[in-house]
Amino acid sequence: MLCPPLSEDLLTLDGYATKAMAAKARANPDIVNLAFGEPDFGPPPTSRAEIEAHDLTWDAFLSSSKSYEQNRGMPSLRVAIADYYRRRYGLRVDPDRELLITHGGVEAIALAFLATSSPGDTIALTDPTYMLYQRAIRTLGRVPFCLTRPVGGNEYDRLFGEAAAVVPKRPRALMINSPENPSGYVASLDDFSAIARFADQHNAWIIHDEVYDSMAFARPHLPARKVAGLENRSILINSFSKKYGVPGLRIGWLCAPPEVIDLAAKLHDYLYLGVNILSERFALRMISDLQADAWMDSTAESLAARALRLQQVMTAEKGFAWPRPPQGGMFAFPDISSLAARLKANDYQAPDVGGNGALVAQFLMDERLLATIPGHVYGPSCQNAVRMILCSGDTAFERGTTILNQL
Repeated sequence: MLCPPLSEDLLTLDGYATKAMAAKARANPDIVNLAFGEPDFGPPPTSRAEIEAHDLTWDAFLSSSKSYEQNRGMPSLRVAIADYYRRRYGLRVDPDRELLITHGGVEAIALAFLATSSPGDTIALTDPTYMLYQRAIRTLGRVPFCLTRPVGGNEYDRLFGEAAAVVPKRPRALMINSPENPSGYVASLDDFSAIARFADQHNAWIIHDEVYDSMAFARPHLPARKVAGLENRSILINSFSKKYGVPGLRIGWLCAPPEVIDLAAKLHDYLYLGVNILSERFALRMISDLQADAWMDSTAESLAARALRLQQVMTAEKGFAWPRPPQGGMFAFPDISSLAARLKANDYQAPDVGGNGALVAQFLMDERLLATIPGHVYGPSCQNAVRMILCSGDTAFERGTTILNQL
C-alpha cells in the first residue's frame, strides 16, 4: 500500500547538523565533542537550596502537573524577568502586557515570525546566521532572504550602508542574533543605529535573538529595545537554556509591544497551550537569585578566557585565521582556509558539499577524533570556517585544545 504524500516543501529540508555531529560523537567515547552547544556549566549553585526545598517535593509536583498554565505564563516569573531587564540593562518592561513565557527560545522565534508576517512574506536575516532561522522561516511558509555581512568592525553598519537596497521585496522583519551563534559577534551601538535605519526604511520589525546576552565579553550587550527608533518595533527572544545552563528545562520568553504579545499569546494557545509549570518554578528560582547574576558574569569571563586560549593555540602557522574573533557567546568560528589547502596538498579528499569547512571538519573527526561543525550550515559565506563550542566540560576542552595544538 502506498503511503499518502508528505509535504514536498518540508521533505527538502536538511537535517539538524549540530545534533547529527553530536550523535556521532556520543556514539564513540573517544571522540572529543566540541560540536554541540550544551553548556557544561549550570545551573547556578546558589539556586540549589531554594529549588530543593520548595520545588523538588511531591506537593510541588502535584500542583504543577495537574493543571494547564495560563497562556502568558506564570505571572511571578514574568515579573522576575522584567526585573532582570531592569537590573542588568536599565530596561523597563511591563510584565503583564509585554512578556510571554514560551517553550524555550525556539517557540518564541516561531511565534515572532508568525505574528509579524503572513505566508509568502519575506523575512530578512544576515549571514553568518544560526542554522535554525532559515529552516524555521521556510517551515512556516515564509521566504528567507539572506544578506552577507562584511567581516570585521561594525558589520551591520557597513552592511546597511552598502546593501540596504538589495532586498528584492520589502521584508516584514529582520532577524538578528547578538551575541551571535556561530561567530560570537556582538552588535555595537553603531550597528544597532544602522539596523534602526533599515527598520524605518522598510517599516520592518526587528527580531533580536539575545539568548546569549549574559555571555557578552568583548563588547557590552545591548537589547534592541533600548535603541532609539527600535523601542516600538523590536521583539526580544530570550531563554534560560544557555545563560543558566539548563537547555532541558525548555523555558524561554518573548518580550515585545503589547499588540505583538496579544497575538502571540493567541497563537501560543492554538499551537502549544501552556508551558510546563514545574519548569517555570525552577526558572523563577534562578532568575530571582541575585547571586546568580554574579555567577553568570563569572561564566562570561571563563568563556572569554577559553576564546583567547583557542586563538593562542589555533595560529596562522597551524592553518587558522581569526577574521571574527569571538566577542561573546559560547562559540569560536575560525577561518580554516590555509589548513584546508595543506590537507588538499596531501591529497585529503573533500566531501561533495560544504567546501573547506566540511573538509576540515571531516578531517578533525576522522583523523583526530575531534567533533566540530562545518561553517557552510551557517550561510554561503561561511564555507571557509568551522564552529567549535567554548562551553564543554574542562576535560573535553583541554583534550580538544591539545588535539588542535598538535596539528
